[in-house]
Amino acid sequence: MDHRILSDSDIDLLKRALIHRCKYLGISPDGAAAHTAAGELLEMFQLGWSDERQLATGPIAIPIGNNSH
Repeated sequence: MDHRILSDSDIDLLKRALIHRCKYLGISPDGAAAHTAAGELLEMFQLGWSDERQLATGPIAIPIGNNSH
């Protein structure tokens, strides 16, 4: 994975995408789910996703934990 230094415009793009993703998912931008989403967005960006709309609404991997009840 490419770990290049993010420019100010890259950071602005990711911030806007995160705000829109939180709205899209119906989650608080201040919560743990938003923190996880931010990490996913950064990974997507580093993989070459650069379209704000795709970042905001595109599929993200969600780890499946042990669901024993």
